[in-house]
Amino acid sequence: MSHSIELPNDVFLQEVRRLLEEGHTATLRVRGNSMRPFLEDRRDSIVLTAVTHVCVGDAVLAETEPGHYVFHRIISIDGDKVTLMGDGNVGRTEHCLHENVVANTHSFIRKGKTYSPEGSTWRRYSWWWTRLLPFRRYLLWIYRHFFI
Repeated sequence: MSHSIELPNDVFLQEVRRLLEEGHTATLRVRGNSMRPFLEDRRDSIVLTAVTHVCVGDAVLAETEPGHYVFHRIISIDGDKVTLMGDGNVGRTEHCLHENVVANTHSFIRKGKTYSPEGSTWRRYSWWWTRLLPFRRYLLWIYRHFFI
């Protein structure tokens, strides 16, 4: 029999942060729709590693305010300031300092298949999706109404 425990994000992710700093990886089931259409709530997972460096386009776990964590893509870096936006968002950005980027993505587990963020499939998805920002509202509406 499988058991699950739900903890508040701030408590759970603080422990994840500690484990990553010790050199471990962490696999988390996606919660929420901010990375839709590529990662679905409670279906897909992400494998996280400690931050080594970050670049525009990376999908990262970040603490945007004390106790509030998001898994979003970096859309710009200006000095120590990092701007993030979820793939499922159409204009809402969030901000943090570089030091508040908690984890890099090691891999994505989507529909049971593992993808590397450096792999050609994921890079193609990311390249196209970031360039379709002006049309996301319409594409996400179609996705929600016909594919979920």
